[in-house]
Amino acid sequence: MIDKKSLAMLCDYGLDDAIATLYLLEYADCFDRIDIVPIGGNFPFKSTFVNAKRILTNSGKDLHNLRIVDTSSFPQPEEHIPDIHGNDGMGDVLPEEYFDTVPVIDYDAWLDELDSSYVLVSLGPCTVTLDILKRYGDLPLVMMAGNISEPPNYNGYEFNHGLDTRAFAECVKHPHVCATLDTCHNPLCDLNLFENSQKGLLKTLLDRYREMSRARHEAVCSVYDLTAVVYLIHPEYFTTEMLADKDGNEVAVLRYIFNEPIV
Repeated sequence: MIDKKSLAMLCDYGLDDAIATLYLLEYADCFDRIDIVPIGGNFPFKSTFVNAKRILTNSGKDLHNLRIVDTSSFPQPEEHIPDIHGNDGMGDVLPEEYFDTVPVIDYDAWLDELDSSYVLVSLGPCTVTLDILKRYGDLPLVMMAGNISEPPNYNGYEFNHGLDTRAFAECVKHPHVCATLDTCHNPLCDLNLFENSQKGLLKTLLDRYREMSRARHEAVCSVYDLTAVVYLIHPEYFTTEMLADKDGNEVAVLRYIFNEPIV
């Protein structure tokens, strides 16, 4: 596991972000503090902010060391892609109700609190990630973004890269590791090729993710954001290779080397 006491995870909820969050919560006691940072991306910020509360409300986990960061004051890109994430971003399987189960802190106040104890996990467009790095460029960075040889999936780029190509290019100039499309398309990361052995809500969301992927007739069903979070918890499952993408960005690409399915 990465040796940091605090975690900031940027999520553009997003069914895959929800799955990644539930997986992380299985290991929440490994961190003194976890800050969930909803951002625009898969859905507008207003939806992702509510979805963060919905997934935490329904997680069934002890949330004593969690906060939500309100980034609404910062301009950011957004999309709305219900064919991938459902009409609500959560695959249309979560209850609409939620409780204010964790404290919410304003983005600017949160930035003032950041220190070197944090690792930064970026699971959406890199716009807000870059803003954080401008102030705290020495934070370890784990990303889900980019592609090298795998076909792009959004306007000639991987989705998170394509929503803000400039921010991606600047982020990868900082020390980082990146779960790219190339990382995630390893057969052992393909839900179509193995049985879902998880339980509870995590199993429900994984099953829904696979169901929606099959409805789109996708050849591979990889939960992209989950791959980055698995690296955070189990870095020994991966190696890293420096590769250049089509724009000449030097990317530290993760390679999954563990001989068992990723979940």
